[in-house]
Amino acid sequence: MSAVAAPPKLRSDLVINRQETPEGPRFVVKDPRKGTFFRLRQEEYDIVRRLDGATPVETVAAVAGRKSAELAMFVEQLERRGLLESAAQQASANERRPIFRGTLLWLRLGAFDPDRLLNRLVGKVRFCFTPTFVVGGLLLMLWALSAAFQYGAEISEDLSLLWRLDSLFLIWVTILGVTTIHEFAHGLTCKHFGGEVHEMGFLLIYFQPAFYCNISDAYLFPQKSRRLWVTAAGAYIDLFMWALATLAWRVLERGTWISGLALIVMATCGIRTFFNLNPLIKLDGYYLLTDLLAMPNLRPRAFGWIFAQLRRCVGLSSEVPDASPRERRIFLVYGLLALAFTYWLLTEVLFALGRYLTWHFQGWGFAMITGLTMATFLPRWRLPRKWRLLILGGVLVTLLGFLQVPFTVAGDTELFPGDNADLRAGIEGVIEEVYVDEGAVVQAGAPVARVSDRCFRTRRAVADAQIAEHEARLRQLKAGARPEELEIARVILRRSEDDQAQARVDLRRIRSLVSSGVGAPVELERAEHAATLRERQAQEAKARLALLEAGSRPEEIAAVEQQIARVRSERAQLDGDIARAVVRTPHAGVITTPYLRERVGEFVKEGDLIAEVHQIETLKAEVAVPEREIGAVRLGMPASIRFRAFPERTFTGTVTAIAPAAGSRVAPGAPAVVSTSRDGRTVRVTIEVKNENGLLKPNLTGYARIDSGERNALDVLTRRIRRFVRLEFWSWW
Repeated sequence: MSAVAAPPKLRSDLVINRQETPEGPRFVVKDPRKGTFFRLRQEEYDIVRRLDGATPVETVAAVAGRKSAELAMFVEQLERRGLLESAAQQASANERRPIFRGTLLWLRLGAFDPDRLLNRLVGKVRFCFTPTFVVGGLLLMLWALSAAFQYGAEISEDLSLLWRLDSLFLIWVTILGVTTIHEFAHGLTCKHFGGEVHEMGFLLIYFQPAFYCNISDAYLFPQKSRRLWVTAAGAYIDLFMWALATLAWRVLERGTWISGLALIVMATCGIRTFFNLNPLIKLDGYYLLTDLLAMPNLRPRAFGWIFAQLRRCVGLSSEVPDASPRERRIFLVYGLLALAFTYWLLTEVLFALGRYLTWHFQGWGFAMITGLTMATFLPRWRLPRKWRLLILGGVLVTLLGFLQVPFTVAGDTELFPGDNADLRAGIEGVIEEVYVDEGAVVQAGAPVARVSDRCFRTRRAVADAQIAEHEARLRQLKAGARPEELEIARVILRRSEDDQAQARVDLRRIRSLVSSGVGAPVELERAEHAATLRERQAQEAKARLALLEAGSRPEEIAAVEQQIARVRSERAQLDGDIARAVVRTPHAGVITTPYLRERVGEFVKEGDLIAEVHQIETLKAEVAVPEREIGAVRLGMPASIRFRAFPERTFTGTVTAIAPAAGSRVAPGAPAVVSTSRDGRTVRVTIEVKNENGLLKPNLTGYARIDSGERNALDVLTRRIRRFVRLEFWSWW
C-alpha cells in the first residue's frame, strides 16, 4: 500500500522478547492467534513500538530517520503478516488453521492440543530437570556406550533373532511408545521453562512418517541454554532410554520377551538419535545448530540466499537478501551441504519409490512417479513457468537416460503339476487292497494299491522246486563216480581178466586134446565160446572203469545248466510280476483319483489305469508370453506370479523352459493349436514354482511377470515406438 488511511497500531496481544545475538539484539515477536513468530532488528523494533495508533507514519519516519515511502512499505508488510490492528486482520483471526500444512516434502497434520495434559505432567517429572538426574543419566549413557562396544556381537545376534512375524506387533508398539516419549520430552521441557505447547501431530518428512511437537514458544526464551535444552530434550531422553534398555539387556536373561523388548528399545533409540542429530535435515540436530548459531530459519534463509546468487549469476534477478559477512559464510557452507544432502536423500527416496511403482504398475507406475517428482520439485523453483518447465523437462530426460528401472515381461498363466504320473496295473488280476484315499499326500515309492498275485506265487514255488531238482542233478554230474564205485569196477575188471586168462588156458588145453584126438570137437567149440565171452566181459569191465574214471560229459553238464537258467529266468519273471502287483508312486505328490478304495475287488488287465498322482511340491506355471516380448526372456530368469485364488500373495519362481515355437499347451496326441492374444501370437514359457505351505493347486490361473533385469528408463518407455519404426518402416522399403 502507498499510504495508510489511519495511524497504524501494533496489536496489543503480541508477545515480544529480547534476545542477544552476535549481530546485536534481536526481538522475537509471537502472534498468539496463529502461533507464528517473527524476528526484528533493533531499528525495526524502534519503529514498531512507536506504532501506537495515534502517531502518523510521517512522524514515525521522521523520528526513525527513514523515508515515508520506505516506512509505508514496512508498515504494509507488518499488516500483511497480521501484526497490526485492523478490520481485515480481525476477520483473518477468525479463520480456522488448515489441517494440513507445509509442502509435499514437509507435510504436517495437527492432531491435538496437549497443553493441559503437559501442565498436569510437568509437576510429576520435575526431578528429571535436576542436575543429579542429568549427570546420572550422562554417566549411565557412558557405561551403556562401553557395554555396547564390549558386547556388540551378542547384541547383533539377539537382534537378528527378533525379526520374526510374531515380533512385528511388539516392535511396532515399542517404536510408537518411544516416539511418543521423545515428543513429550520436548513438550515437558518447554513447559518447565515457562513456555506453552498447543500442538502435537503427525509429520511426513521426505515421504517418511514421523511425529512432531510444536515447541515454537522456546523462541521467546531469552536464555540460549533453555532453548538448547528444549531442543536437546528429545535426543537426551532417547539416549537415556537406550542406556536403560542396555542395562536391562545385561541384567535380564537372554531370549525372554522382556529382553527382546529391551533390544527393540535399544535399536529404536539408537537409530532415532543417529538421524535426529543430523543438522542437514529439519530435525533436532538442525534446531540445535540454529540455536547455537542464533540464526532461526537457517535452512530457508540459506537456500534463499544461494538461489538468489544463482539467479543473479544467470541474469534472472539482481536482488540478493541482506546478510552480514558472518551470515554469508554460514549460508554458503550450510546451504551447499544441506542442498547436496537433501537432494541426494530425496533422489534416493524417489528412485526407490520409482522402482517399486514401475515394477508393480509398469507404465502407470512411471506416470505416478513422474507426477510426484514434478509436484515435489517444480513449486520449489522460483523461476518463470517457462523456465521451470524447460529445466524440469531437461532434468527428466537426463534422469531417464541414467535411471535403471526393472523391465518385466508379463502374461496370463495356468498352473500344472510339476510331474503327473498315471499309476497302472502291472499284472492282470483283482485289486485286493488300496492303501490311500483321494487327496492323500504320498512320498516317492509309497504303495497305493495291490493286485492279487496268488497264481504267480504258485508258479514261482513250482519253479523253485524245478531249480532245486536240476541243481541236484548238476552237482551229481560234476561230482562224478564215488571211490567205492571205482573200487568195485576195478575188482570186476580183475575178476574179468582172471576169467579171461583161465578161459584162454582151458581153450589151449582142449584144443591140444582135440588135435591129439582125445577131445571132442564139441568141447572145443564150448571152450572157444567161453573164451570169447570172457574176453568181452573183460573189455566191458575195462570200459566201465574207464568211464567211471573219466567222469560226466561236458555236454550233459551244459544241458543241465541250461535247464537251470531257463527255470531261473521264468522265476525272475514271476518275481517281477509279483513285485508289479503292488502299484507304487514314482514320485512324491497327492492322489487325485476319486473313490479309490471302492475299486477293491475290481478285475483289471495289465496296463489299466488305477490312480493318478500329481507332484505338488514344485509346480509348473505356463505363461503365454506375447511373441514381441519373447526375445527378452531367458532360461533362469526370476519370475513373480499372483493367482486369482491368492491375489494378496506373490509367488516366486524361475524360468525353466521356453517353447521352441509359438503355440499353446495341448494334450498328448491332440493337434497343435497356435495360441493368439489380442496383441498377436504368444509363446509358452514354463516357470517352476515352489508350492509354499501347500497352498497352490493344479489348474489355478493368474498373472505372471518375468524379471528381465534392469534397463534404461528411456529404453523402456520408447520400446514399442522403436519396435514399430525398426520393423514396420523397414518393411516398407
